[in-house]
Amino acid sequence: MCGIFGFVSQSRRPSSTVLEGLRYLEYRGYDSWGVAVAEDCRIRADKNVGPITDASTTLPAATAALGHTRWATHGAVTRDNAHPHLDCQGRFALIHNGIVENYRELGARLGSNHVFRSQTDTEVLVHLLEEEMPRHGDLLEALLAVFREVEGLSAVAVLDAARGEIAVAKNGSPVALGIGEDGYYLASDPIALLDHTRTVVFLEDGQAAILTGSGWRVCRVSSGETIDPELRVVAWDTRQAGLDGHAHFMDKEIHEQPRVLQALAERSDRSVTVLADMIKQARDVYLIGCGTSHHAALSGRYMLAEMGGVRSTAVVASEMSLITPHLGAGSLIIAFSQSGETVDVIEAVRAARSAGAEVAAVVNGEGSSLDRLADHTVLLSTGPERCVLATKSYTAMLAVMQMAARAAAGDAERGIQEIRDAGYRVGALLDRERIHGTVRDTAHAIGDRQHMFVLGRHRCYPLALEAALKIKEVSYLHAEGFASGELKHGVIALITNGTPCLVLAPDGDYRREALAAAAEVRARGAFTVGFSPQSETEFDVTLPLSGSCSSAYEIAVLAQLLAYELALLRGCDPDKPRNLAKSVTVK
Repeated sequence: MCGIFGFVSQSRRPSSTVLEGLRYLEYRGYDSWGVAVAEDCRIRADKNVGPITDASTTLPAATAALGHTRWATHGAVTRDNAHPHLDCQGRFALIHNGIVENYRELGARLGSNHVFRSQTDTEVLVHLLEEEMPRHGDLLEALLAVFREVEGLSAVAVLDAARGEIAVAKNGSPVALGIGEDGYYLASDPIALLDHTRTVVFLEDGQAAILTGSGWRVCRVSSGETIDPELRVVAWDTRQAGLDGHAHFMDKEIHEQPRVLQALAERSDRSVTVLADMIKQARDVYLIGCGTSHHAALSGRYMLAEMGGVRSTAVVASEMSLITPHLGAGSLIIAFSQSGETVDVIEAVRAARSAGAEVAAVVNGEGSSLDRLADHTVLLSTGPERCVLATKSYTAMLAVMQMAARAAAGDAERGIQEIRDAGYRVGALLDRERIHGTVRDTAHAIGDRQHMFVLGRHRCYPLALEAALKIKEVSYLHAEGFASGELKHGVIALITNGTPCLVLAPDGDYRREALAAAAEVRARGAFTVGFSPQSETEFDVTLPLSGSCSSAYEIAVLAQLLAYELALLRGCDPDKPRNLAKSVTVK
Protein backbone atom coordinates (compact mmCIF):
# COMPACT_ATOMS: atom_id res chain seq x y z
CA MET A 1 0.00 0.00 0.00
CA CYS A 2 2.81 2.45 0.85
CA GLY A 3 4.92 4.33 -1.69
CA ILE A 4 8.68 3.75 -1.96
CA PHE A 5 11.18 5.75 -4.00
CA GLY A 6 14.96 5.95 -3.86
CA PHE A 7 18.08 6.54 -5.93
CA VAL A 8 21.83 6.00 -5.94
CA SER A 9 23.88 8.18 -8.29
CA GLN A 10 27.53 8.94 -9.02
CA SER A 11 26.74 12.66 -8.80
CA ARG A 12 24.86 14.56 -6.15
CA ARG A 13 21.14 14.89 -6.77
CA PRO A 14 18.70 17.23 -4.98
CA SER A 15 16.63 15.60 -2.25
CA SER A 16 13.56 16.99 -4.02
CA THR A 17 14.13 14.19 -6.57
CA VAL A 18 12.70 11.80 -3.99
CA LEU A 19 9.78 14.08 -3.19
CA GLU A 20 8.87 14.26 -6.87
CA GLY A 21 9.03 10.51 -7.17
CA LEU A 22 6.85 10.06 -4.11
CA ARG A 23 4.22 12.44 -5.48
CA TYR A 24 3.54 9.95 -8.27
CA LEU A 25 3.03 7.31 -5.57
CA GLU A 26 0.82 9.25 -3.19
CA TYR A 27 -2.22 7.23 -4.27
CA ARG A 28 -0.58 4.33 -2.40
CA GLY A 29 -0.72 6.15 0.95
CA TYR A 30 -0.86 9.71 2.16
CA ASP A 31 -1.02 9.56 5.96
CA SER A 32 2.58 10.77 6.30
CA TRP A 33 5.86 10.96 4.39
CA GLY A 34 9.58 10.89 4.97
CA VAL A 35 12.89 11.27 3.13
CA ALA A 36 16.41 10.29 4.18
CA VAL A 37 19.74 11.18 2.57
CA ALA A 38 23.30 10.01 3.19
CA GLU A 39 25.65 12.82 4.27
CA ASP A 40 29.12 12.38 5.78
CA CYS A 41 28.41 8.74 6.65
CA ARG A 42 25.31 9.73 8.63
CA ILE A 43 21.59 9.71 7.89
CA ARG A 44 19.77 12.99 7.69
CA ALA A 45 15.99 12.57 7.63
CA ASP A 46 12.92 14.75 7.22
CA LYS A 47 9.48 13.38 8.14
CA ASN A 48 6.04 14.84 8.52
CA VAL A 49 2.34 14.00 8.83
CA GLY A 50 -0.09 14.67 6.00
CA PRO A 51 -0.02 14.55 2.21
CA ILE A 52 3.15 15.11 0.24
CA THR A 53 1.45 17.17 -2.48
CA ASP A 54 2.90 20.52 -1.36
CA ALA A 55 5.70 19.20 0.84
CA SER A 56 9.24 20.54 0.68
CA THR A 57 12.49 19.62 2.39
CA THR A 58 15.72 21.41 3.34
CA LEU A 59 17.76 18.20 3.16
CA PRO A 60 20.99 18.63 1.19
CA ALA A 61 21.75 17.14 -2.22
CA ALA A 62 23.19 13.64 -1.98
CA THR A 63 24.36 10.67 -4.01
CA ALA A 64 21.89 8.34 -2.25
CA ALA A 65 18.41 8.98 -0.88
CA LEU A 66 15.31 7.01 0.10
CA GLY A 67 11.71 8.11 0.68
CA HIS A 68 8.30 6.77 1.68
CA THR A 69 4.61 7.71 1.80
CA ARG A 70 2.68 5.80 4.46
CA TRP A 71 -0.66 4.06 4.66
CA ALA A 72 -0.85 3.34 8.39
CA THR A 73 -1.18 -0.22 9.69
CA HIS A 74 0.64 -0.42 13.04
CA GLY A 75 0.73 2.79 15.04
CA ALA A 76 -1.19 6.03 14.68
CA VAL A 77 -0.51 8.69 12.06
CA THR A 78 2.30 10.58 13.79
CA ARG A 79 5.70 11.98 12.83
CA ASP A 80 7.49 9.33 14.89
CA ASN A 81 5.60 6.56 13.11
CA ALA A 82 6.37 7.96 9.67
CA HIS A 83 9.09 6.18 7.68
CA PRO A 84 12.06 5.99 7.35
CA HIS A 85 13.11 4.51 10.68
CA LEU A 86 16.69 4.88 11.84
CA ASP A 87 18.99 2.61 13.82
CA CYS A 88 20.47 3.78 17.11
CA GLN A 89 23.71 4.99 15.49
CA GLY A 90 22.06 6.89 12.65
CA ARG A 91 23.78 4.87 9.92
CA PHE A 92 20.76 3.14 8.40
CA ALA A 93 17.37 4.44 7.23
CA LEU A 94 14.79 1.73 6.57
CA ILE A 95 11.38 1.89 4.90
CA HIS A 96 8.77 -0.81 4.52
CA ASN A 97 5.61 -1.62 2.58
CA GLY A 98 3.50 -4.41 4.10
CA ILE A 99 3.13 -5.98 7.52
CA VAL A 100 5.71 -7.76 9.69
CA GLU A 101 3.38 -10.32 11.23
CA ASN A 102 5.98 -11.61 13.70
CA TYR A 103 7.44 -8.25 14.75
CA ARG A 104 6.84 -8.94 18.44
CA GLU A 105 8.80 -12.20 18.32
CA LEU A 106 11.60 -10.54 16.35
CA GLY A 107 11.72 -7.63 18.77
CA ALA A 108 11.98 -9.98 21.75
CA ARG A 109 15.34 -11.17 20.38
CA LEU A 110 16.85 -7.70 20.61
CA GLY A 111 18.82 -6.59 23.60
CA SER A 112 17.84 -3.73 25.86
CA ASN A 113 20.41 -1.36 24.33
CA HIS A 114 18.10 -0.46 21.42
CA VAL A 115 15.95 2.68 21.60
CA PHE A 116 12.57 2.48 19.87
CA ARG A 117 11.01 5.75 18.73
CA SER A 118 7.80 4.49 17.10
CA GLN A 119 4.86 2.13 17.58
CA THR A 120 5.27 0.51 14.16
CA ASP A 121 5.99 -3.08 13.24
CA THR A 122 8.71 -1.77 10.88
CA GLU A 123 11.19 -0.29 13.33
CA VAL A 124 12.23 -3.67 14.69
CA LEU A 125 13.78 -4.44 11.28
CA VAL A 126 16.27 -1.58 11.34
CA HIS A 127 17.48 -2.61 14.80
CA LEU A 128 17.86 -6.21 13.66
CA LEU A 129 19.85 -4.93 10.68
CA GLU A 130 22.02 -2.95 13.08
CA GLU A 131 22.94 -6.21 14.81
CA GLU A 132 23.40 -8.22 11.61
CA MET A 133 25.70 -5.77 9.83
CA PRO A 134 28.84 -6.53 11.92
CA ARG A 135 28.34 -10.27 11.32
CA HIS A 136 28.20 -9.91 7.52
CA GLY A 137 30.06 -6.69 6.69
CA ASP A 138 27.83 -6.31 3.62
CA LEU A 139 24.56 -4.38 3.42
CA LEU A 140 22.75 -6.82 1.12
CA GLU A 141 23.82 -9.88 3.09
CA ALA A 142 22.72 -8.24 6.36
CA LEU A 143 19.33 -7.33 4.88
CA LEU A 144 18.87 -10.87 3.54
CA ALA A 145 19.55 -12.29 7.00
CA VAL A 146 16.85 -10.05 8.47
CA PHE A 147 14.35 -10.50 5.63
CA ARG A 148 14.50 -14.30 5.82
CA GLU A 149 13.06 -14.00 9.33
CA VAL A 150 10.12 -11.78 8.32
CA GLU A 151 6.64 -13.33 8.18
CA GLY A 152 4.02 -11.61 6.04
CA LEU A 153 3.94 -9.83 2.70
CA SER A 154 6.53 -7.07 2.63
CA ALA A 155 9.02 -5.00 0.70
CA VAL A 156 11.91 -3.57 2.72
CA ALA A 157 14.49 -1.05 1.53
CA VAL A 158 17.42 0.32 3.50
CA LEU A 159 19.89 3.15 2.90
CA ASP A 160 23.40 2.75 4.31
CA ALA A 161 24.87 6.21 4.85
CA ALA A 162 28.39 4.86 5.39
CA ARG A 163 28.56 3.28 1.95
CA GLY A 164 25.98 5.29 0.02
CA GLU A 165 24.17 2.10 -1.00
CA ILE A 166 20.55 0.96 -1.01
CA ALA A 167 19.44 -2.64 -0.60
CA VAL A 168 15.89 -3.91 -1.10
CA ALA A 169 14.09 -7.25 -0.70
CA LYS A 170 10.50 -8.20 -1.48
CA ASN A 171 7.86 -10.83 -0.89
CA GLY A 172 4.39 -9.78 -2.04
CA SER A 173 4.70 -5.98 -2.17
CA PRO A 174 5.79 -4.56 -5.55
CA VAL A 175 9.25 -3.17 -6.27
CA ALA A 176 10.64 -1.96 -9.61
CA LEU A 177 14.24 -0.95 -10.27
CA GLY A 178 15.05 1.78 -12.77
CA ILE A 179 18.30 1.48 -14.72
CA GLY A 180 19.32 4.96 -15.83
CA GLU A 181 22.34 6.57 -17.42
CA ASP A 182 22.79 8.90 -14.46
CA GLY A 183 22.02 6.45 -11.66
CA TYR A 184 19.85 3.65 -10.37
CA TYR A 185 16.39 3.95 -8.87
CA LEU A 186 13.75 1.94 -7.08
CA ALA A 187 10.02 2.52 -6.65
CA SER A 188 6.86 0.66 -5.76
CA ASP A 189 5.33 1.64 -9.13
CA PRO A 190 7.28 2.16 -12.38
CA ILE A 191 5.39 5.37 -13.13
CA ALA A 192 7.59 7.10 -10.55
CA LEU A 193 10.69 6.03 -12.51
CA LEU A 194 9.71 7.32 -15.93
CA ASP A 195 11.07 10.84 -15.47
CA HIS A 196 14.48 9.20 -15.10
CA THR A 197 14.44 6.02 -17.18
CA ARG A 198 12.15 3.65 -19.05
CA THR A 199 14.39 0.63 -18.53
CA VAL A 200 12.88 -1.28 -15.63
CA VAL A 201 13.49 -4.50 -13.70
CA PHE A 202 10.46 -5.89 -11.85
CA LEU A 203 11.59 -7.80 -8.77
CA GLU A 204 9.77 -11.06 -8.21
CA ASP A 205 8.83 -12.45 -4.80
CA GLY A 206 11.84 -13.87 -3.02
CA GLN A 207 14.26 -11.54 -4.80
CA ALA A 208 16.49 -8.75 -3.51
CA ALA A 209 18.78 -6.14 -5.03
CA ILE A 210 21.65 -3.81 -4.19
CA LEU A 211 22.12 -0.38 -5.80
CA THR A 212 25.55 1.28 -5.62
CA GLY A 213 27.16 4.21 -7.34
CA SER A 214 28.89 1.86 -9.77
CA GLY A 215 26.18 -0.71 -10.51
CA TRP A 216 23.35 -2.95 -9.38
CA ARG A 217 22.77 -6.63 -8.72
CA VAL A 218 19.71 -8.85 -8.18
CA CYS A 219 19.82 -12.06 -6.15
CA ARG A 220 17.64 -14.67 -4.50
CA VAL A 221 16.63 -13.99 -0.92
CA SER A 222 16.95 -17.65 0.03
CA SER A 223 20.52 -18.20 -1.14
CA GLY A 224 22.04 -14.87 -2.14
CA GLU A 225 22.67 -16.35 -5.60
CA THR A 226 22.95 -13.69 -8.32
CA ILE A 227 20.12 -13.57 -10.88
CA ASP A 228 20.18 -12.18 -14.43
CA PRO A 229 16.76 -10.44 -14.51
CA GLU A 230 14.72 -9.39 -17.52
CA LEU A 231 15.01 -5.74 -18.53
CA ARG A 232 11.73 -4.24 -19.75
CA VAL A 233 11.02 -0.94 -21.46
CA VAL A 234 7.85 0.73 -20.11
CA ALA A 235 5.77 2.67 -22.63
CA TRP A 236 3.70 4.90 -20.33
CA ASP A 237 4.05 8.65 -20.70
CA THR A 238 4.27 10.59 -17.43
CA ARG A 239 2.84 13.64 -19.20
CA GLN A 240 -0.54 11.89 -18.91
CA ALA A 241 -0.19 12.05 -15.12
CA GLY A 242 -0.64 15.84 -14.79
CA LEU A 243 -3.86 17.68 -13.95
CA ASP A 244 -4.06 19.44 -17.35
CA GLY A 245 -6.18 22.27 -16.01
CA HIS A 246 -8.54 20.13 -13.94
CA ALA A 247 -8.98 20.82 -10.24
CA HIS A 248 -8.65 17.13 -9.31
CA PHE A 249 -7.40 13.94 -10.88
CA MET A 250 -10.83 12.38 -10.39
CA ASP A 251 -12.42 15.02 -12.62
CA LYS A 252 -9.63 14.73 -15.19
CA GLU A 253 -9.84 10.93 -15.34
CA ILE A 254 -13.64 10.97 -15.63
CA HIS A 255 -13.25 13.23 -18.68
CA GLU A 256 -10.58 10.96 -20.20
CA GLN A 257 -13.03 8.09 -20.58
CA PRO A 258 -14.24 8.93 -24.12
CA ARG A 259 -10.63 8.85 -25.29
CA VAL A 260 -9.99 5.57 -23.44
CA LEU A 261 -13.04 3.88 -24.98
CA GLN A 262 -12.24 5.12 -28.46
CA ALA A 263 -8.63 3.98 -28.13
CA LEU A 264 -9.72 0.49 -27.05
CA ALA A 265 -12.06 0.25 -30.04
CA GLU A 266 -9.49 1.55 -32.50
CA ARG A 267 -6.78 -0.67 -31.09
CA SER A 268 -8.99 -3.77 -31.15
CA ASP A 269 -5.81 -5.80 -31.03
CA ARG A 270 -5.35 -9.53 -30.95
CA SER A 271 -5.26 -9.63 -27.13
CA VAL A 272 -9.08 -9.41 -26.96
CA THR A 273 -9.45 -12.09 -29.66
CA VAL A 274 -7.13 -14.41 -27.74
CA LEU A 275 -9.19 -13.80 -24.58
CA ALA A 276 -12.37 -14.69 -26.49
CA ASP A 277 -10.75 -17.91 -27.75
CA MET A 278 -9.69 -18.84 -24.22
CA ILE A 279 -13.27 -18.26 -23.04
CA LYS A 280 -14.73 -20.45 -25.79
CA GLN A 281 -12.28 -23.27 -25.13
CA ALA A 282 -12.59 -23.27 -21.34
CA ARG A 283 -14.56 -25.91 -19.48
CA ASP A 284 -15.60 -23.33 -16.89
CA VAL A 285 -14.94 -19.60 -16.55
CA TYR A 286 -14.47 -17.61 -13.34
CA LEU A 287 -14.17 -13.83 -13.17
CA ILE A 288 -12.43 -12.44 -10.10
CA GLY A 289 -11.63 -9.00 -8.72
CA CYS A 290 -11.89 -6.77 -5.65
CA GLY A 291 -14.01 -3.67 -5.14
CA THR A 292 -14.59 -1.87 -8.44
CA SER A 293 -12.81 -4.67 -10.32
CA HIS A 294 -15.25 -7.17 -8.82
CA HIS A 295 -18.14 -5.05 -10.08
CA ALA A 296 -16.55 -5.12 -13.54
CA ALA A 297 -16.34 -8.91 -13.22
CA LEU A 298 -20.05 -9.05 -12.32
CA SER A 299 -20.89 -7.01 -15.40
CA GLY A 300 -18.66 -9.30 -17.42
CA ARG A 301 -20.75 -12.25 -16.28
CA TYR A 302 -23.91 -10.64 -17.72
CA MET A 303 -22.11 -9.73 -20.95
CA LEU A 304 -20.75 -13.23 -21.47
CA ALA A 305 -24.19 -14.72 -20.89
CA GLU A 306 -26.19 -12.30 -23.06
CA MET A 307 -23.76 -11.43 -25.81
CA GLY A 308 -21.50 -14.47 -25.90
CA GLY A 309 -23.76 -17.30 -24.80
CA VAL A 310 -21.17 -18.32 -22.21
CA ARG A 311 -21.94 -19.28 -18.63
CA SER A 312 -19.48 -17.93 -16.07
CA THR A 313 -19.16 -17.28 -12.34
CA ALA A 314 -18.06 -14.00 -10.75
CA VAL A 315 -16.28 -14.31 -7.41
CA VAL A 316 -14.77 -11.80 -4.98
CA ALA A 317 -11.06 -12.58 -5.15
CA SER A 318 -10.67 -12.74 -1.37
CA GLU A 319 -13.30 -15.52 -1.33
CA MET A 320 -11.49 -17.60 -3.93
CA SER A 321 -11.30 -20.55 -1.53
CA LEU A 322 -14.97 -21.18 -2.31
CA ILE A 323 -14.19 -22.24 -5.88
CA THR A 324 -10.59 -23.46 -5.62
CA PRO A 325 -11.62 -27.11 -5.12
CA HIS A 326 -13.46 -26.98 -8.47
CA LEU A 327 -10.52 -25.66 -10.48
CA GLY A 328 -8.36 -27.75 -12.72
CA ALA A 329 -7.23 -28.26 -16.29
CA GLY A 330 -9.84 -26.61 -18.51
CA SER A 331 -10.73 -23.89 -15.98
CA LEU A 332 -10.16 -20.26 -16.91
CA ILE A 333 -9.69 -17.47 -14.41
CA ILE A 334 -10.18 -13.94 -15.75
CA ALA A 335 -8.60 -11.63 -13.17
CA PHE A 336 -9.48 -7.92 -13.14
CA SER A 337 -7.24 -5.33 -11.50
CA GLN A 338 -6.29 -1.71 -12.09
CA SER A 339 -2.85 -1.92 -10.48
CA GLY A 340 -2.13 -5.60 -10.99
CA GLU A 341 -0.72 -5.70 -7.46
CA THR A 342 -3.82 -6.27 -5.32
CA VAL A 343 -2.79 -9.00 -2.93
CA ASP A 344 -6.13 -10.85 -2.82
CA VAL A 345 -6.15 -11.08 -6.62
CA ILE A 346 -2.52 -12.19 -6.78
CA GLU A 347 -3.05 -14.89 -4.17
CA ALA A 348 -6.20 -16.10 -5.95
CA VAL A 349 -4.32 -16.29 -9.26
CA ARG A 350 -1.50 -18.26 -7.69
CA ALA A 351 -3.99 -20.70 -6.17
CA ALA A 352 -5.68 -21.10 -9.55
CA ARG A 353 -2.41 -21.76 -11.33
CA SER A 354 -1.46 -24.33 -8.68
CA ALA A 355 -4.76 -26.11 -9.39
CA GLY A 356 -3.97 -26.26 -13.11
CA ALA A 357 -6.23 -23.43 -14.32
CA GLU A 358 -5.33 -20.96 -17.06
CA VAL A 359 -5.23 -17.27 -16.11
CA ALA A 360 -6.12 -14.25 -18.22
CA ALA A 361 -5.49 -10.78 -16.81
CA VAL A 362 -7.48 -7.63 -17.60
CA VAL A 363 -5.21 -5.02 -16.06
CA ASN A 364 -3.90 -1.49 -16.42
CA GLY A 365 -0.55 -2.08 -14.73
CA GLU A 366 1.92 -2.97 -17.47
CA GLY A 367 4.64 -5.19 -16.03
CA SER A 368 2.69 -5.65 -12.79
CA SER A 369 2.68 -8.88 -10.79
CA LEU A 370 -0.65 -9.90 -12.33
CA ASP A 371 0.60 -9.14 -15.84
CA ARG A 372 3.68 -11.31 -15.24
CA LEU A 373 1.72 -14.17 -13.64
CA ALA A 374 -0.98 -14.46 -16.28
CA ASP A 375 -0.92 -16.81 -19.26
CA HIS A 376 -2.45 -13.99 -21.30
CA THR A 377 -2.94 -10.28 -20.60
CA VAL A 378 -5.26 -7.66 -22.04
CA LEU A 379 -3.73 -4.31 -21.11
CA LEU A 380 -6.30 -1.57 -20.55
CA SER A 381 -3.74 1.09 -21.55
CA THR A 382 -5.72 3.92 -19.96
CA GLY A 383 -2.55 5.69 -18.88
CA PRO A 384 -1.84 6.52 -15.22
CA GLU A 385 -4.83 6.69 -12.90
CA ARG A 386 -3.74 8.86 -9.96
CA CYS A 387 -7.06 9.37 -8.23
CA VAL A 388 -7.45 6.60 -5.65
CA LEU A 389 -10.93 5.84 -7.02
CA ALA A 390 -11.06 3.82 -10.22
CA THR A 391 -12.92 5.58 -13.03
CA LYS A 392 -11.45 5.14 -16.51
CA SER A 393 -9.98 1.73 -15.65
CA TYR A 394 -13.48 0.52 -14.69
CA THR A 395 -15.13 1.54 -17.97
CA ALA A 396 -12.14 0.11 -19.85
CA MET A 397 -12.70 -3.25 -18.13
CA LEU A 398 -16.36 -3.18 -19.20
CA ALA A 399 -15.31 -2.39 -22.77
CA VAL A 400 -12.82 -5.26 -22.91
CA MET A 401 -15.43 -7.73 -21.69
CA GLN A 402 -18.07 -6.45 -24.11
CA MET A 403 -15.69 -6.85 -27.05
CA ALA A 404 -14.57 -10.28 -25.80
CA ALA A 405 -18.18 -11.46 -25.38
CA ARG A 406 -19.08 -10.36 -28.91
CA ALA A 407 -15.93 -11.99 -30.28
CA ALA A 408 -16.78 -15.23 -28.45
CA ALA A 409 -20.11 -15.19 -30.30
CA GLY A 410 -18.35 -14.70 -33.63
CA ASP A 411 -19.29 -11.02 -33.99
CA ALA A 412 -16.11 -9.19 -33.03
CA GLU A 413 -16.76 -6.23 -35.34
CA ARG A 414 -20.08 -5.53 -33.64
CA GLY A 415 -18.37 -5.35 -30.25
CA ILE A 416 -15.75 -2.95 -31.58
CA GLN A 417 -18.44 -0.72 -33.10
CA GLU A 418 -20.41 -0.73 -29.84
CA ILE A 419 -17.40 0.50 -27.89
CA ARG A 420 -16.62 3.07 -30.55
CA ASP A 421 -20.21 4.31 -30.18
CA ALA A 422 -19.95 4.25 -26.38
CA GLY A 423 -16.88 6.50 -26.55
CA TYR A 424 -18.78 8.93 -28.77
CA ARG A 425 -21.89 8.92 -26.55
CA VAL A 426 -19.92 9.41 -23.32
CA GLY A 427 -17.99 12.24 -24.95
CA ALA A 428 -21.23 13.92 -26.01
CA LEU A 429 -22.60 13.50 -22.49
CA LEU A 430 -19.57 15.10 -20.87
CA ASP A 431 -19.53 17.94 -23.40
CA ARG A 432 -23.05 19.01 -22.48
CA GLU A 433 -22.74 21.99 -20.14
CA ARG A 434 -26.26 21.40 -18.83
CA ILE A 435 -25.45 17.90 -17.54
CA HIS A 436 -22.81 19.21 -15.15
CA GLY A 437 -25.32 21.69 -13.72
CA THR A 438 -27.98 19.00 -13.38
CA VAL A 439 -25.58 16.67 -11.58
CA ARG A 440 -24.43 19.50 -9.31
CA ASP A 441 -28.03 20.45 -8.49
CA THR A 442 -28.81 16.80 -7.74
CA ALA A 443 -25.84 16.64 -5.37
CA HIS A 444 -27.13 19.70 -3.53
CA ALA A 445 -30.59 18.13 -3.27
CA ILE A 446 -29.31 14.95 -1.61
CA GLY A 447 -25.93 15.91 -0.15
CA ASP A 448 -27.16 16.51 3.41
CA ARG A 449 -28.65 13.04 3.74
CA GLN A 450 -26.91 10.22 5.60
CA HIS A 451 -28.16 7.25 3.60
CA MET A 452 -28.78 6.55 -0.07
CA PHE A 453 -29.86 3.55 -2.14
CA VAL A 454 -29.10 2.69 -5.73
CA LEU A 455 -31.51 0.33 -7.47
CA GLY A 456 -30.74 -1.67 -10.59
CA ARG A 457 -32.20 -4.68 -12.33
CA HIS A 458 -30.45 -7.37 -14.35
CA ARG A 459 -27.32 -5.93 -16.03
CA CYS A 460 -27.87 -2.68 -14.07
CA TYR A 461 -27.43 -4.49 -10.77
CA PRO A 462 -23.59 -4.50 -10.94
CA LEU A 463 -23.76 -0.87 -12.07
CA ALA A 464 -25.84 -0.07 -8.97
CA LEU A 465 -23.19 -1.67 -6.77
CA GLU A 466 -20.44 0.34 -8.45
CA ALA A 467 -22.39 3.62 -8.27
CA ALA A 468 -22.96 3.11 -4.55
CA LEU A 469 -19.29 2.28 -3.99
CA LYS A 470 -18.13 5.45 -5.76
CA ILE A 471 -20.47 7.63 -3.71
CA LYS A 472 -19.62 6.20 -0.31
CA GLU A 473 -15.86 5.92 -0.77
CA VAL A 474 -15.39 9.51 -1.98
CA SER A 475 -18.14 11.48 -0.21
CA TYR A 476 -18.59 9.30 2.92
CA LEU A 477 -22.33 9.36 2.38
CA HIS A 478 -23.57 5.86 3.16
CA ALA A 479 -24.84 4.35 -0.10
CA GLU A 480 -25.94 0.81 -0.88
CA GLY A 481 -26.65 -0.81 -4.19
CA PHE A 482 -29.47 -3.34 -4.49
CA ALA A 483 -31.14 -5.48 -7.09
CA SER A 484 -34.47 -3.67 -7.39
CA GLY A 485 -36.31 -6.99 -7.28
CA GLU A 486 -35.06 -7.35 -3.69
CA LEU A 487 -36.90 -4.23 -2.53
CA LYS A 488 -39.88 -6.10 -1.15
CA HIS A 489 -37.61 -8.58 0.62
CA GLY A 490 -36.40 -6.20 3.29
CA VAL A 491 -34.76 -3.14 1.75
CA ILE A 492 -37.98 -1.16 1.50
CA ALA A 493 -38.13 -1.04 5.31
CA LEU A 494 -35.20 1.41 5.16
CA ILE A 495 -37.03 3.97 2.99
CA THR A 496 -38.20 7.04 4.89
CA ASN A 497 -39.32 10.51 3.85
CA GLY A 498 -36.61 12.15 1.75
CA THR A 499 -34.37 9.06 1.38
CA PRO A 500 -32.42 9.48 -1.88
CA CYS A 501 -32.90 6.55 -4.27
CA LEU A 502 -31.02 6.42 -7.54
CA VAL A 503 -32.94 4.29 -10.04
CA LEU A 504 -31.10 2.92 -13.08
CA ALA A 505 -33.68 2.76 -15.86
CA PRO A 506 -32.14 2.61 -19.35
CA ASP A 507 -34.14 1.45 -22.34
CA GLY A 508 -34.49 -2.31 -22.49
CA ASP A 509 -36.37 -5.33 -21.29
CA TYR A 510 -36.27 -4.34 -17.62
CA ARG A 511 -37.20 -0.67 -17.84
CA ARG A 512 -40.80 -1.38 -16.74
CA GLU A 513 -39.55 -3.12 -13.58
CA ALA A 514 -37.19 -0.22 -12.86
CA LEU A 515 -40.06 2.26 -13.06
CA ALA A 516 -42.15 0.06 -10.78
CA ALA A 517 -39.36 0.06 -8.21
CA ALA A 518 -39.14 3.85 -8.45
CA ALA A 519 -42.88 4.13 -7.86
CA GLU A 520 -42.71 1.85 -4.82
CA VAL A 521 -40.00 3.84 -3.05
CA ARG A 522 -41.49 7.20 -4.07
CA ALA A 523 -44.82 6.18 -2.58
CA ARG A 524 -42.96 5.84 0.72
CA GLY A 525 -41.42 9.31 0.56
CA ALA A 526 -38.15 8.62 -1.27
CA PHE A 527 -36.48 11.31 -3.37
CA THR A 528 -35.97 9.51 -6.68
CA VAL A 529 -33.21 10.24 -9.18
CA GLY A 530 -33.73 8.44 -12.47
CA PHE A 531 -30.88 7.51 -14.78
CA SER A 532 -33.15 7.41 -17.80
CA PRO A 533 -33.55 8.41 -21.47
CA GLN A 534 -36.85 10.13 -20.60
CA SER A 535 -38.28 11.98 -17.65
CA GLU A 536 -41.00 10.01 -15.88
CA THR A 537 -43.55 10.79 -13.19
CA GLU A 538 -41.75 8.26 -10.98
CA PHE A 539 -38.63 10.49 -10.90
CA ASP A 540 -38.12 13.70 -8.95
CA VAL A 541 -34.95 14.34 -10.98
CA THR A 542 -33.74 12.77 -14.23
CA LEU A 543 -30.10 12.37 -15.25
CA PRO A 544 -30.45 11.77 -18.99
CA LEU A 545 -29.13 8.80 -20.96
CA SER A 546 -28.93 8.63 -24.73
CA GLY A 547 -31.04 5.47 -24.98
CA SER A 548 -28.37 3.64 -26.98
CA CYS A 549 -26.44 0.45 -26.28
CA SER A 550 -23.85 2.60 -24.49
CA SER A 551 -26.15 3.12 -21.48
CA ALA A 552 -23.90 1.15 -19.11
CA TYR A 553 -20.99 3.52 -19.78
CA GLU A 554 -23.17 6.61 -19.49
CA ILE A 555 -24.60 5.36 -16.18
CA ALA A 556 -21.09 4.73 -14.86
CA VAL A 557 -19.90 8.20 -15.85
CA LEU A 558 -22.97 9.97 -14.44
CA ALA A 559 -22.53 8.10 -11.14
CA GLN A 560 -18.86 9.14 -11.05
CA LEU A 561 -19.79 12.78 -11.70
CA LEU A 562 -22.41 12.67 -8.95
CA ALA A 563 -19.92 11.13 -6.53
CA TYR A 564 -17.40 13.85 -7.40
CA GLU A 565 -19.90 16.66 -6.84
CA LEU A 566 -21.03 15.12 -3.55
CA ALA A 567 -17.41 14.97 -2.40
CA LEU A 568 -16.87 18.65 -3.16
CA LEU A 569 -20.16 19.61 -1.52
CA ARG A 570 -19.34 17.66 1.65
CA GLY A 571 -15.77 18.99 1.89
CA CYS A 572 -13.99 15.75 0.96
CA ASP A 573 -10.84 15.35 -1.11
CA PRO A 574 -11.94 13.46 -4.24
CA ASP A 575 -8.43 12.22 -5.01
CA LYS A 576 -7.46 11.02 -1.55
CA PRO A 577 -10.41 9.52 0.36
CA ARG A 578 -9.70 8.80 3.99
CA ASN A 579 -8.34 5.38 4.92
CA LEU A 580 -8.11 4.24 1.29
CA ALA A 581 -5.23 3.41 -1.02
CA LYS A 582 -5.41 2.41 -4.66
CA SER A 583 -3.17 -0.65 -4.60
CA VAL A 584 -4.13 -2.91 -1.69
CA THR A 585 -1.01 -4.96 -1.01
CA VAL A 586 -1.62 -5.95 2.63
CA LYS A 587 -3.98 -8.57 3.96
